[in-house]
Amino acid sequence: FDDPGGMEHMPHHYRSLDHSPTDGMGCGKARKNKEDKYCGVCGDRALGYNFDAISCESCKAFFRRNAPKGLEYFKCPYEEKCKMDVSNRRFCKRCRLRKCFEIGMRKEYILTDEEKMRKRQRIEENRQRSTGKQTPTECKFRDVDRSKMQSMDISSSAAPRLRPLEPEEESAINEIVSAYRQSLEICVESEVSRHHPSMIELVNIAEISVRRVIDMSKKIKSFKALSQADQISLLKGGSIELLIIRSVITFDVDKMQFLDPYDKEKYAMTTDQLKMGQGSGLFDEHMRFVKSLAIDLQADETVLILLLMIALYSPDRPQITDKHYVAEEQERYALLLLRYLESKHPPHVIRWMYPKLLMKLVDIRNLNEEHSQVLLKINPEGIQPLMKEVLDLNAEKNKLAKCENDHNTKIEQHQDQPDQPECMSIC
Repeated sequence: FDDPGGMEHMPHHYRSLDHSPTDGMGCGKARKNKEDKYCGVCGDRALGYNFDAISCESCKAFFRRNAPKGLEYFKCPYEEKCKMDVSNRRFCKRCRLRKCFEIGMRKEYILTDEEKMRKRQRIEENRQRSTGKQTPTECKFRDVDRSKMQSMDISSSAAPRLRPLEPEEESAINEIVSAYRQSLEICVESEVSRHHPSMIELVNIAEISVRRVIDMSKKIKSFKALSQADQISLLKGGSIELLIIRSVITFDVDKMQFLDPYDKEKYAMTTDQLKMGQGSGLFDEHMRFVKSLAIDLQADETVLILLLMIALYSPDRPQITDKHYVAEEQERYALLLLRYLESKHPPHVIRWMYPKLLMKLVDIRNLNEEHSQVLLKINPEGIQPLMKEVLDLNAEKNKLAKCENDHNTKIEQHQDQPDQPECMSIC
């Protein structure tokens, strides 16, 4: 969701205070810009301290997932001399985790589920004491009411403070919903087995979803206004994230399967089949994300399609030329999401729902990284040409092969010149 290309491309709503004019007395220097912080692990922009060290959101999530396992759990294919930066931080988990420890990140700061629950309870108790009005019994009733509020439809006409959509807002939402539904008319052509799918088969099964995402995008005026190069960069850069969000739309909670509305039942992908192909670790992360949106937040089709658009218009994708336009479109769809929620829910629900929905875009970046790591290990020879192109599988393989070749060359040079000091930097 960030734009590493610089703050100058960002709409004014997202600019920090340091980008506003100073009064000539140097007051701007007194306000330290959060974007001035950089991750001690990979060099990406950081918002602040995580686990007692400055790190980006990606490395924070990586550390939270992997630090409890310990360094011994991972192996480095490059003699533990990997260089960490934004582009290759996902190539070696051992060196990345070691760098996390080196900059001072502390795994004892990671809370267990039980500790998180106790922390929430303490915060709630402190809030009650500050008001002096909530008893434990009242708190229980309030928690029950809150759960009911989250699970019920609050969009009834009896709600007094709902904000109806403006005509232009409704038109913009109708455009993308209509584009999504029309894309479902593209028929499934491949007959890939779903009984015991491998990761390669899962990638090929996902081809129809990619075709439908591309078709949907081409029906949207603002997307067609971009250059062809930027269109391709947005689709390729966000392909995995778009497929994951799309999987939430197709998820059937009752049948525990994924299937588009117009597709035959034989094309359904059950959660058990998905687990076979992805493996338990990646599958658990994927399903946790799906259930958080589909069940916990009860995001409807329109909300999910708006999230799809916000993820599509990410100005930090590689090789984007018109970053300013892309950032403006992303902000426009983020505002449309807020307006849509205001037409369905009262303000007190939106106050917690809207930030949680936007935070899902951070979670999906982490999921994207996990999927990319798995895709690096598969043989691209068995992948359909479209999926090779969209997922850049050949490029990733070539990059990894180049790193290994450089590594081997440097070892040979080192062996030929034993008296030279050792100096080796691995991608």
